Amino acid sequence: MDSSLRVAAYCRVSTDKEDQRNSLAAQQAFFLDYIQAQPGWTLVGIFADEGLSGTSTKRRPQFTEMIRRAMDGEINLILTKEVSRFARNTVDTLQITRQLKSRGVGVRFLNDNIDTRDNDGEFRLTIMASVAQEESRKVSERTRWGQLQAMRRGVVFGNNSIYGYTLREGILTIELEQADVIKQIYRKFLAERKGAHTIARELTRDGIPPPLRPGGSWSSTMVLRILRNEKYCGDLLQKKYFTTDHLTHRKLANHGEEAQIFLPDHHEPIVSREDFQEAQAELARRSAKHENQSRFSGRYWYSGKIRCGCCGKSFTCKRTRRANGDVYTRFVCRGHLDGVCSMRAVHGPVLLAVARHVLGQLSLNSPDIIGRLMEELKTLPSTENGSARELAQIRRELQRQVARKDRVMDAWLDGALSREDMSRLVARCEAEMARLHSRAERLEHSQTDISHEAERFKEIRAFLERELRGGDAILDEVIQSITVEQDAFLVEVAELPVRFRVKAAGEGTGRNYCVKIQACTPIGEHRTM
Repeated sequence: MDSSLRVAAYCRVSTDKEDQRNSLAAQQAFFLDYIQAQPGWTLVGIFADEGLSGTSTKRRPQFTEMIRRAMDGEINLILTKEVSRFARNTVDTLQITRQLKSRGVGVRFLNDNIDTRDNDGEFRLTIMASVAQEESRKVSERTRWGQLQAMRRGVVFGNNSIYGYTLREGILTIELEQADVIKQIYRKFLAERKGAHTIARELTRDGIPPPLRPGGSWSSTMVLRILRNEKYCGDLLQKKYFTTDHLTHRKLANHGEEAQIFLPDHHEPIVSREDFQEAQAELARRSAKHENQSRFSGRYWYSGKIRCGCCGKSFTCKRTRRANGDVYTRFVCRGHLDGVCSMRAVHGPVLLAVARHVLGQLSLNSPDIIGRLMEELKTLPSTENGSARELAQIRRELQRQVARKDRVMDAWLDGALSREDMSRLVARCEAEMARLHSRAERLEHSQTDISHEAERFKEIRAFLERELRGGDAILDEVIQSITVEQDAFLVEVAELPVRFRVKAAGEGTGRNYCVKIQACTPIGEHRTM
């Protein structure tokens, strides 16, 4: 029965640790000696997968190559030590051994004393494969329990892809160059009051490599992830993802399906806890502002933008109702209110006049320009719809390519295709799938940004319409900050490397009150570091 056979052997270990590598070498040596000792046997090859799970056959390249050659007639018999080495998925085990048997190829499990060429081989194999699958489940549970205990002790799990840190043997160590970028992001967000889009654009402009994409550009999503990641203040939250089952090893975001582990002050922080907490509060404030009122509301265009040139604190708006019902508005330095700063108060109409004057210097309040912008914005939201449609098309095409590849493999296994035709068609499918995956990944990275931009365009149209009716909504977008000095106002403009020093004063009282701009001087490029 076993004379003049072309024989291959398969061995596998599920981790790449040193002791397991030694086990793999021992298995290979055993099969080499065993096959060479059998009269009439010819060794085709010893196929070995290292560091790969046996619960699925799809991610074991050596196993797949061995099955392909066996189905192509190059192998008559496959040897493996036990069912658990061949596969721990009962369905895969039975399906593959049946396909091999249909081509005259047997599988012998030495330790289990099972040969699929025997009459009762499949019956016994079914029992052992079920036992192997159950053992895999138990091993998975024991492994997860062990990981859980290690997490509680503070061992960090995951790959070495945490921006700002290096992860080795479960320990986080600060990566100094990336840590400087993280500090810069927090400084831009908190001190300079810049948004995620602006920060991403500036980092890209400065040539700073983004996380995991050295040749790419920063996105607002990357910036927000850094601002929200608790690791940067020294805390650790584990089990952000969970594995659905031990067969597919599919990971999903943990939204309460499993208990998470939080360890405060776990490692050396990159930013202070105060800055991290302030960033979370500011993110929540901006999110609430975006949801509850238009960000282009002229009523609060100055919110968070007025700073004291003496002590650096922000100005707060004070309103007083006069006896005649008029409201008197003034801006006062918080340091002055605390008794530590002597900066003057600013009358509300003066501040508004200064901002409008700078706006006029930029020629951004022209109805003609606004009208042209509105015409251009009419087509911009289609970008989001087009991106979503393209992503849906890519996913449908990926499904078609997977089905096409499966049909090719089935046709080859059934003998309807030659090996050459199968290889050519599979290569074509895999090349197209790789192209589609690459395009889908780029779209998914940008989809959040596109969605945000689409919402932004809708709001822009709304505030431009109000601006045409004489509102002050555009001030919110154009005026980035106003620093109050004793004799002038220093106005910074969003997205432009120029500042204006404006001198202004109010004259008269009551209905005769007016603001005169005494001087307005552009003072050149300025970047806050």
